[in-house]
Formats: sequence, structure tokens, C-alpha cells
Amino acid sequence: MKSLSKKHRILIPICLFLFAALVGLDQWSKHRIRELLPMERYYEWQDIAVAGKWLSFTHVQNTGVAFSIPIPMLKWVSIFALLFILYFFYRIIRENPERIVNFFAFTLIIAGAIGNAIDRFAFGMVTDFIRVDLGFWPFNPFAIFNVADSCITVGVFLYLIFTLSEDIRIRRKNRKTDPQKS
Repeated sequence: MKSLSKKHRILIPICLFLFAALVGLDQWSKHRIRELLPMERYYEWQDIAVAGKWLSFTHVQNTGVAFSIPIPMLKWVSIFALLFILYFFYRIIRENPERIVNFFAFTLIIAGAIGNAIDRFAFGMVTDFIRVDLGFWPFNPFAIFNVADSCITVGVFLYLIFTLSEDIRIRRKNRKTDPQKS
């Protein structure tokens, strides 16, 4: 096995720290919501306003996946999805180890997937609590989510944006060097 470059010897511990911090923040925030707004004594008027009416903390138990979509055998699907993410990450890093943004994007995605998987296996459901209501569609209100969901969303966004921008850059470069390919 090849030894790690100096850049990777710095990058990997940073990603491991970021992973642990994000999973920790996700689990801590969900625990605090379950503690401050217990479901058995919870009413919507007890929401915690964070920034006026447009951002508040509420307590929702999600037994499905994104947007509460129900999925049979969700725990098994979660395991399969996590294994798929890890394999996808391995292939991408192996094919392009110099693309640092992939390390951070997949650190976010994996941290989010693990954070929600912990809830599914420990409680049989995921605690969601961040409610955004900007007063116009589709944000009136938007789906209620958590830190793990945010990590997954930002990670996928980073990966897609940087992959698409690199693809565009390569296509433009190829057109300049070989105009007949366009």
C-alpha cells in the first residue's frame, strides 16, 4: 500500500475530528430537544422560537426517511445505504485522491447518515426539530429536519457543485485544445 502524502496525513485527522464533532453535535442536539420538549407533554405552542416565526425548534419523531416517507424494513435499508455511501466514497477517493472537497463532502454525508442511523437503531425513529417557515412556498413551513439531515444536504450539495464545475472546466479546456470535438 502506498504511503499517505503529507496533505492526506493532515486531511484525514481533520475529517475524523469533523466527523466526530458533527455526530456529537447531532446526538447532543436531539437529546436536548427530547429533554426540553418531551413528546408525551408536548404541544405545538411550546415550540422554541430561535429567530422570530421563520426559525424555531419543534419536536417531531420521524419513522420514515426524508419528508417522513415510510419505507418497509427501514433499519436494513439504512445499513445498505450506509454501506453504499462508504463504497461510493472509497471509489471516488481512489479515483481522484487529490480532490480534497470529496473528503469533506463525504465526511458530512457519512456523519449525517451515522447520526440518523444511531437514532433509528436506538429509538426506532429519528428526532427532527429544526423548523423553517419563510412564509412562502415551499418554505411555509419547510420539512422539519435535524443536524444530520443538514450534514447530508450540505455534503451532497458540495459534491455535486464541485463535480459539475470540474466537469464544465474540463469540457471547456478540451474545446479550446480540440475545437472539432465540440
